[in-house]
Amino acid sequence: MDCVHFTEFTLQRRARRLVRGGEDVVIGARAFDLLDLLITCRDRVVGRDEIMAAVWPDTVVGENNLNVQLANLRRLLGPDAIVTVPGRGLRFALEVSSSGPLAPGLPDRPSVVVLPFADLGGDPTLSWMADGFVEDITTELSRFRDLFVVARNSAFVYRGMPRDLRVISRELGVRYVVEGSVRATADRVRVTAQLIDAHTGRHVWAEVFDRDLAGHFDTQARVARAIVTCLAPQIDRAEAERIRIAAPEDLTAHGLALRGWSVISAGDMAYDPLPREEAARLARAALERDPASGLAWRVLAWVAWWNVYHATTPSVPDTLAGGIDAATNAIAADPTDHHARRLRALLHFINQDAGAGLPELRQAHEMNPNCAVTLAWLGLYEGFHGDAGRGVPLAEAALRRSPRDPSRGSLLAALGFAQFAVRDYDAAAQAAEAALAEAASSATPLILGAIAWVGAGRIDRAEAAFARVAEIAPTLVEARLAGRWLASNPDYLARANTFFRIAAGLAPAEAADTLR
Repeated sequence: MDCVHFTEFTLQRRARRLVRGGEDVVIGARAFDLLDLLITCRDRVVGRDEIMAAVWPDTVVGENNLNVQLANLRRLLGPDAIVTVPGRGLRFALEVSSSGPLAPGLPDRPSVVVLPFADLGGDPTLSWMADGFVEDITTELSRFRDLFVVARNSAFVYRGMPRDLRVISRELGVRYVVEGSVRATADRVRVTAQLIDAHTGRHVWAEVFDRDLAGHFDTQARVARAIVTCLAPQIDRAEAERIRIAAPEDLTAHGLALRGWSVISAGDMAYDPLPREEAARLARAALERDPASGLAWRVLAWVAWWNVYHATTPSVPDTLAGGIDAATNAIAADPTDHHARRLRALLHFINQDAGAGLPELRQAHEMNPNCAVTLAWLGLYEGFHGDAGRGVPLAEAALRRSPRDPSRGSLLAALGFAQFAVRDYDAAAQAAEAALAEAASSATPLILGAIAWVGAGRIDRAEAAFARVAEIAPTLVEARLAGRWLASNPDYLARANTFFRIAAGLAPAEAADTLR
């Protein structure tokens, strides 16, 4: 929407003019940006932090700057045009109409547009690749059901135009923008991509991808998938930080569920049950507002899995049954939700039902091959219950595809367990150490380290790992000593049980000799 009308005024966005009675009204750039932001977000209260980030991006200014611009606007538009909501922010209070279609508001989900990539030259016969990357990245991002992705046709309207990302974000109703460039020759292609929070102008993520250009279409698809696998977790992390500071009363059912997903994801390997309890509380609050919220059901499934894993539940059977029901409800709400299918698969595995778990985990990966977390879990469980030769390569691929993933600790732990499954104990122990460096307070890498170091013949290291995990996660240690592990593979269980008891000092070191 280029022009909006309210009372006797017209705001012309592209021309950056405020007009009254056919004459320009003198208004400064900051006041214009503040007015434009408040009109765009007129259906909600806009917090002062969001205003400062949007109107004064990358600039440290005092609170008085906002007060001065606010006073100027109230002087021009009337004292009741902009309402101050104590403790929350500002809201535009005048009726608005338009000379064109209304600009869409932001959807509940994190929203993103992939703008046309710049062609930086190279081989002119390969100039088409820049558009190809945009189309492929847009398509692959759409596999992430938590994202709202603008169609390529809308994005390509901005080809060759000067770009004001704040204007584009308002016109398309998106918060995040992906920009990039392509330089292709007959032998190589270099693609740069960057993720920007268009509301604040903040650069969230950037990466350069260099590849051999052998087989154009195959290279294009592989690079696009690599970009998306790295990009999606960064959107999740940026959105989690944004929504963490939002007032609960400002959140929709989806917003509450998204905050719950952020809480459980941030502490996914933590033994402390408090984050899980908070995530469950938020999910239940979301379900009170919308009983069909698939994301809220998915949060409850994830909470159940970690409670069973850590033995922080009074009834494992009841929690497992509740978790499987929650995942099933999430899938009923959205049958294409690969996260929910992955979680139902993991719950089946920990319920000793690999026959149900492995096909569903494979299906989750097929639905979204760009999800590194799903790929890592698939590697782990292929190693235990499927094609053992695929396990380690799949887990390694997850780390290669998303080298800076916020869940890197989990990915490394999955790799270590896959390596343990094929008796590569030294590698499994190193993966445990690397995972521990990413998640120092997590018990999972210590469990892995305890059994892997026994396999590697380093009983001293195994005992040290056991002592630490026994202190951090006593109920988890008790469950493992009782024989409750992630999988029902007999060979894995025999080795894991015996090695863990050796690390605990409950069995002689020689007991490992016939099992290694």
